[in-house]
Amino acid sequence: MFEREKEQLNGLKKEYENIPISIDSIDQAISTGFQKAKAEERKSRMKKRSAFGFIAAALLLIGLFSSIKNSPALANYISEIPGMEKIVSMIRDDKGRMAAVEKNYYQRHGVSDEKDGLKVTIDGTIADEMGIVLFYSIESKEKLKEVMFDDVKIRAKDGTVLDEAYNSFGDSHTSDKGENKFSGEIEYFFEAPIETKEYIVELQLKDKEFYIPLTLKEFKKKKDYAVQQTMDLEGQKINIEKVTIYPLRAVVKLKMNEENEKYILQLDDLRLVDENNEVWGNIANGITGSGDKDTEREVYLQSNYFKEPKELYLVLNSAQAIDKENAVIVVDTEKMKILKQPDGNKLRNLRKEDGQLVFDLHTKKPFRSAIFSTITDAQGKEIEVSSQSMGTEEEKGTTRLGIELPSIDRSQNPLTIDLSYYPEWIKGNEKIKIK
Repeated sequence: MFEREKEQLNGLKKEYENIPISIDSIDQAISTGFQKAKAEERKSRMKKRSAFGFIAAALLLIGLFSSIKNSPALANYISEIPGMEKIVSMIRDDKGRMAAVEKNYYQRHGVSDEKDGLKVTIDGTIADEMGIVLFYSIESKEKLKEVMFDDVKIRAKDGTVLDEAYNSFGDSHTSDKGENKFSGEIEYFFEAPIETKEYIVELQLKDKEFYIPLTLKEFKKKKDYAVQQTMDLEGQKINIEKVTIYPLRAVVKLKMNEENEKYILQLDDLRLVDENNEVWGNIANGITGSGDKDTEREVYLQSNYFKEPKELYLVLNSAQAIDKENAVIVVDTEKMKILKQPDGNKLRNLRKEDGQLVFDLHTKKPFRSAIFSTITDAQGKEIEVSSQSMGTEEEKGTTRLGIELPSIDRSQNPLTIDLSYYPEWIKGNEKIKIK
């Protein structure tokens, strides 16, 4: 069966290789796409802790082909289980979840609920004591051009209270011509460990409610590594307290040193590395961490749970960081002036455009991250952000950053904008042995 799937993918691969597309055309298409795209945040509900994430896109076909070629176990899954190739394509950028599938830790369900011509099916799950990833499909008798869940909840069938941390149920599924079937994944994580038991998944879709029963098999136990060591990047210290590895992800618990002169925003290349230099890095598509920039924080990495390395290291070479004295952006939306920002004058040309508050970010290389976090008014009241947009203008060396805000009156000015990303870095060469 493996040879049949390999031949089919080889055929598709050859077709792609024979398409006459120049590198310049690809670069232009990517540039145009970033200029036009409006990157809305994933629709997520978060409780107790702030969470940040990065959403990345990838070319799936060649990566999927390579994964199948190198893994007979994965080939068997794809050949024997209908629809499994779609699930593998969703997780192919996460080595930990791919390993979970290869090690038969993926659990098939195929349970559904149907209302008025719409059918929602939970095809399968990968779960551990702190989270559940659900893979679903939506079928419609009528062709749909757009579909997205309005809400998703998981509750224990016996009434046990689940201490939810956050969930994420992805982007809107769209089709210009209309489709009858869509597939996706839902991430659901908890503050406290859950137990193997029966659950009910409640989903809201197009003003309809779906209730799907779910029974999870036994979870594999976590692996804890006490660390209590310090990393140092240009004098800025990061205290690594412990690393916990679950089937779904690795959790690095850390704390920033109070004496640091800078806020460390993102640990760009924090990663696990074994004795053979195999790397488990940042989560490519989903929530990548939680906590505040100046207190305790958790960073989520891809999981090496299903590997048993003799040695395991935590490595860091780069982090985004800004001076604490200039760690926010302050703007007057009446006068359209930037009153304060981090050193370097990278943000310029504040304006209103297409119903958004827009900045130009000037950097030597494109910086493709939506940098803004919490926004508060002059009275300290938080302002809800409807969406953020981002587009690069390669010829100008700028990135257009937009924020969609409600109507702001004079008394609310100036606005203070916290930052979750920013194009300033500190460097180092830190390597801590955790096993």
